[in-house]
Amino acid sequence: MNITKAISCALGVAVVLCCSTASANLMNGGFETGDLTGWYSQGAVQAVQWEYARDFLGLSQPPASGFWDPAGGNYFASLWSQEEDFFPHTDSYMRQTFTTPEPGWQLNFDYFYDFGDVQGYWATASIIVMDGVGTPIWWRSINDPGAGTGLADDENIDWTHITVPLASAGTYTLEFSIYDHPFGGFESILGVDDVQVVPVPAAVVLGILGMGMAGLKLRKHA
Repeated sequence: MNITKAISCALGVAVVLCCSTASANLMNGGFETGDLTGWYSQGAVQAVQWEYARDFLGLSQPPASGFWDPAGGNYFASLWSQEEDFFPHTDSYMRQTFTTPEPGWQLNFDYFYDFGDVQGYWATASIIVMDGVGTPIWWRSINDPGAGTGLADDENIDWTHITVPLASAGTYTLEFSIYDHPFGGFESILGVDDVQVVPVPAAVVLGILGMGMAGLKLRKHA
């Protein structure tokens, strides 16, 4: 077999492998079952097909249609902040623990934040990824003045895509939460969609090509 055919063969295998691993998601992250299967949740959390934007000031901001639609598919997870004055639980959250079988995987997800209130009545959201012993490896605080991420009155964050590399094989926990501070005014919403834990495609392709070139070298010197 000449080198051109060998590389073509290796690329073909890589493409097939990439296509097969694309469906290897370790989570129910598209919520296409219409529920939160696989997730532990508390508070006002559910899978929905749409949400009204909570824009009381009539600002020109996302979503332009006035409705939050899924980032992909037909459903997304919606987490509402809760009035501390009226609910026994003041935070809404969802979390899931997963295990990557080998190094070279990544976590992907999309989120939006709808600040249905004004300055002085804060609802803070957070996203955190922890390793198996509970140490954060990635996190984001949303609308937290103490962390320097406070938003303007009724300001929204449109659907935003996040990728978190998972360098090591092992167990991880992903958590999304939203919390209404004491005497908050109106509820805010944290939306989550397309959560995927999948192999890194580039690593797969490079690995296949590396094995192909190593095979050619061994054949040449045999």
